Amino acid sequence: MTADEWRSMIFALPQKMACDLSEWSWTQRQKKDGPYKLFTAYNISILMNGSNKPNTMPKCSHCSKMYAIRDIKKDEEILTDYKIYPTLWDEVGL
Repeated sequence: MTADEWRSMIFALPQKMACDLSEWSWTQRQKKDGPYKLFTAYNISILMNGSNKPNTMPKCSHCSKMYAIRDIKKDEEILTDYKIYPTLWDEVGL
């Protein structure tokens, strides 16, 4: 999705949905040293709560699979540190 396509989609949505989708968007490389791309989660189920004390992390900043970095207790919230993914809006034209 290009920045212009994303912008058109956001402005075509009802305001509450547009706010949610813009909050659930980020930039990420898919390959080491590859170009930044714009990603959007279409519902909150894809997102974990962020924390500076995560219990899951990807192996690298261009990886999307999450791995436990320590044992996770039963009923413990799954947390990650989203700072590994820099949000560089200008890299995708926003």
